[in-house]
Amino acid sequence: MTFEDRLADIIARMREVKLDAILALHDGAHFIEKPNPVTVITGFKSLGPAAAILRSDGASTLIVTPAWDADRAAEACPQARVIGAPDLVDATIAELGAGARANIGLSGMRFLPMFIAERMAAAVPAAPSADKLMFDAARTKTTAEIAHAREAARIAELGYRHMLDIIRIRPGMSEDALAAELKLHMKALGAEDNFLLLCANAHNHAVQPSTGRRIEYGDFVLAEITPSVRGQLAQICRTVYVGAPPPAFSDKYQLVVQAMDAGIAAAKPGVPMSEVCRAINAVLEAQGYGEFCHPPYIRRRGHGLGFASVRPGDVALDNDTLLEPDMVFMIHPNQYLPDTGYLLCGEPVLLTTTGAVPLTAQKAALASTSE
Repeated sequence: MTFEDRLADIIARMREVKLDAILALHDGAHFIEKPNPVTVITGFKSLGPAAAILRSDGASTLIVTPAWDADRAAEACPQARVIGAPDLVDATIAELGAGARANIGLSGMRFLPMFIAERMAAAVPAAPSADKLMFDAARTKTTAEIAHAREAARIAELGYRHMLDIIRIRPGMSEDALAAELKLHMKALGAEDNFLLLCANAHNHAVQPSTGRRIEYGDFVLAEITPSVRGQLAQICRTVYVGAPPPAFSDKYQLVVQAMDAGIAAAKPGVPMSEVCRAINAVLEAQGYGEFCHPPYIRRRGHGLGFASVRPGDVALDNDTLLEPDMVFMIHPNQYLPDTGYLLCGEPVLLTTTGAVPLTAQKAALASTSE
């Protein structure tokens, strides 16, 4: 699917529900689980609050703040009329005009800060939500988004290798220092951003952001590495043991890898996402860890990868979204085990016509600084 195919799908859906236009809004604060309808319509990842208007005749307008970012937006979105504005709401209202407001749908309102949402709602008080329309159309990735996801996965793996090298040659550094090194390295490789969780302990209860704690012998270093390339995320989940891991620890990690493999094998077109989660849980339940396959120990076994759309959503027992080719999502059985603590293991996958294929070159395995 191309970007033009997606726009045609959105326009066809608009005509079905008799919308003259869709107004997509985003506050410029990008987060791994926050969908961005402006990116869906334009392919653009903004620096600040932004809006995009798509009309039923195919014409589109992109409004960006700060105003000086208009040149970058125009270069990235040649198909759209670009406006740089000092105030997003004022510029958007002026662009809409009085005649278009009766049949306009809004997307992204529930993610906006109050100071933007209230003013926009007052300008188009009767506008229905168009979130489902927008994100249903963006449930699968375009050819370009898949290429960007592959590049992001490549950068994530290179970043992980760099992290391993640092831990081996600079023992005793802080989690914060390691996280900073990793982010800088991946930015140099071409990542525009990176959502990173990184922590270390001899018995982790969860993965969390880094602190000033120094990494010690006998620690498990957990890293959830999520670079983005041109607005598309990919993620890898990795675990490193500082020292030589006892054989029992390696065996427990291999169990989590087997659970991940079961989830990947279960992910096929037409299968509900809940079955992927169920396949992962079954491996762990068979070894006596059923208690730890549910809250408060675990909520999900993966998630969609945005920024544009986070469909198909969580790898969870309550998600019955049917999988389709060209969906990109994360499968990670990240698991707390009482024997070892929390272990990270996960790969980004592309769903093909025959099943899920990891975007990574090397599957997760328990690494150690003694290797």
